[in-house]
Amino acid sequence: MRALGSVQQSSGRSVISTEERSLPATASPVATLARATDNEEQAYGLDLHPTQALSESRLPNPHLAALQRGEGIEAVSSRTSPERDQTDLEGHYVGPSSGVSFLLRVQKRIHENVAIFSNEPIFNFGDAPLPRHDPHFLVLPPKDEARVLVNRYFDFAFPTHRFLHQASVETWLESFYSDVHGSDETLSQAVKALLLMVMAQGKQYLANQNPPVAQSVKSNVYFAASENHLLSETGSVRLASIQARLAQCFYLLSESRVNHCWSLFGTTGRLALAIGLHRRWRREAISDHVENECRKRVFWCAYSLDVYLSAALGRPKIFHDEDIDQDLPACASDSQIVKSTILPNVSQGQNIMLAPVFHAKLVRIISGILKDLYGLQQKNVETQTEIALKYGADLADWRSGIAPFLQTPNIELLQATYQRQYNVLNFAFAHAEILLYRPFLLRNLACLGRRSGPKNSQLQEDIQMNIEKCLHAASRIAGLFKELCRSRRMYRFFWFTHYYVFCAIVILYVFVIQNRSSPREDLVHYLQMGEEAQNELSNCGTQASFPQRYVVVLEELRKEAMRLTEQSSAMTRNRDGLRESHRVTEKADLDTILPHETVLDTDTYNNTLDNELGESEPADWMTNFAQDPSPASYLADMTGWGEFDSLVLTGLGELSHIFPENGSQY
Repeated sequence: MRALGSVQQSSGRSVISTEERSLPATASPVATLARATDNEEQAYGLDLHPTQALSESRLPNPHLAALQRGEGIEAVSSRTSPERDQTDLEGHYVGPSSGVSFLLRVQKRIHENVAIFSNEPIFNFGDAPLPRHDPHFLVLPPKDEARVLVNRYFDFAFPTHRFLHQASVETWLESFYSDVHGSDETLSQAVKALLLMVMAQGKQYLANQNPPVAQSVKSNVYFAASENHLLSETGSVRLASIQARLAQCFYLLSESRVNHCWSLFGTTGRLALAIGLHRRWRREAISDHVENECRKRVFWCAYSLDVYLSAALGRPKIFHDEDIDQDLPACASDSQIVKSTILPNVSQGQNIMLAPVFHAKLVRIISGILKDLYGLQQKNVETQTEIALKYGADLADWRSGIAPFLQTPNIELLQATYQRQYNVLNFAFAHAEILLYRPFLLRNLACLGRRSGPKNSQLQEDIQMNIEKCLHAASRIAGLFKELCRSRRMYRFFWFTHYYVFCAIVILYVFVIQNRSSPREDLVHYLQMGEEAQNELSNCGTQASFPQRYVVVLEELRKEAMRLTEQSSAMTRNRDGLRESHRVTEKADLDTILPHETVLDTDTYNNTLDNELGESEPADWMTNFAQDPSPASYLADMTGWGEFDSLVLTGLGELSHIFPENGSQY
């Protein structure tokens, strides 16, 4: 497997800038990631590294310290290494400051990481590899250990995606172990595959126990055996067939195999449609409440995964809202649901299914955001503002419905399941706000050239408010992630969390890039917040994992933000120096011709000097990203964010539709 250090070399030349080489090796997020281990028996959170290594990885960035002191830095960007000149399909020159040039550099870095796995099947190309094992050979752990794995799955693994009935799984497990020779045909191949996936995912979240449970069997061995059972499945489609495949999809994402997951989920989703999981059962037709509730749970978990894959990959969904009339799951725990009825809740505490139901409601709002704001039909900024207002109100209503739980003052007092639910829902809500408001980060630039007037003034206020909401959501995610890592509750299998954090750090860096003329302390604050989250994220991954790809891309953005901030700071100092020199000269001249009682208007005087000195800002890729009239400018529209996320996650976001030669290079 290629070491991450190879990412720092491209075609025999360093892609790390001069100022980066002057830093301690542990100060770079990319260097931090190189220290990560791929030992599956560890949790890939803060438990991975010694305390000293962690403290070193958070050494202050000398660039950031210089900005805080107001000093100048002569930065040498990573882009000083000349890239080959390119033109797009229309013949427009693409220079080093264009948005497409930035995307090409990102694509190149990603391809350097996934090229070593080019012998993977086309359905899995670009995914992190799974160790190969004989699917026909599996040594099951003792039954007691298997029970521990099942309990860990239900208590911790999927706090808001609960699509299984625990009592049913425990019953199946007893039958599975009592029939070691496989002669009992009461358990279908799908049920056996499902049990193996439950143990596989329970194993992932018991990896840091000492001594580890079922240490002789790794999770990927369970997965291979599960696949083998499903290949042997015959007959009609059963609910367990979909449950097993859905569990495999979640497992593949936890192992950074998004392309494999996408392919498998295509089959899973269509099997769900084939047996009508998207349609509700008539009340009089319900003879088994366990099966009915499981159907609802499975569908809404599949729907949720469909929406998140669509958001992350920028691809169409399988389930369409206009075709769905399935009810949300009942807010009832597994112990309340029996075949004949749903028993009343006798507990005074919060029902464990409340968070899954609210997560399903939130995902329905996200689905509307993706349809109305990220669709192919481009909308003007006024329409986008109206859409943001509508869904912003929906999000506010959603949060008010579960606010007491999301505002719990001390989650350490909660059980592990509720702690996980608290974190997942807070992350998911903040990410929904990012999806809703992040288009305005680029649209703000596109509106700067409009005529001034009352209508435009109100529009600019609305855009600025939406940007602030997006920035607040990104800051919230960064803060939650920092708390998770510092409290040693972060696992490398939290792929949802990694994706949320990546989106948030991108927002922080893009904001700094676009607002480099803002007060220095604000820029330093957001840069530091992004860098801290990036450092923590780099500790969560192994080679070819999602966090590794995220950090490679984030490093490009971070250096761009730092370079432009330093450049703007230097220009401000130069301008201040010229202004002061000009002021002294002008004052000496004016003192000779004006009466001593004459008082000059300071603002008018400064404005006159600015006009004489010229108020220009350095061109940068982000400005061109939004305003360039060439075909690259479409990337600033709503589809741009999806394509950017897809490129990072899958390595398949080719730009060959813009550059005819690009796609053939890899």
